Amino acid sequence: MRREYSIILSVGLFAFSVPAWAQTTACNLVTTSGTPTQADVNAAISMAIGATPCTANIMGANVCNVVVTQRVVNAMLGQGCVVGTHSVTVTWGASTAGTYPIAGYNVFRAPSSNPTAYVQINTALLTALTFTDAAVSNSAIYVYAITAVDSQGNQSAYSTAATATIPSS
Repeated sequence: MRREYSIILSVGLFAFSVPAWAQTTACNLVTTSGTPTQADVNAAISMAIGATPCTANIMGANVCNVVVTQRVVNAMLGQGCVVGTHSVTVTWGASTAGTYPIAGYNVFRAPSSNPTAYVQINTALLTALTFTDAAVSNSAIYVYAITAVDSQGNQSAYSTAATATIPSS
């Protein structure tokens, strides 16, 4: 009986060790290709929500969160696998209320190669006048814009764009 348990344990350890030695970059969590794929993104999401054990080593050993997931997504989209802790802090002034009071703000980011292809990067309406984007890639240039949202859910036009250049290392 003890022997069977040992064999099962060995097989289990082997299965978990395969992705670690097969990685070609830190963002290849399950695939061996040079560029992460959707399977790697799915693995990052599963690790971040606790559905599978965290084996990533992108922002540090066994750190699995939304930032790690975003870095794998960025790498899948060809922006490189960022290992480390670069970030951009965006700050802005309060918006003047119109008919309804301001409820909060949304932060949008676009790559410099397509500066109007904004994607919202905050997951919930922000009430502070600052946001730190930790899901950035080395050597990339990003364009940021802010919108104000009133208490009725009306969103303003984009603010004036601001650009951030991320160091290469």
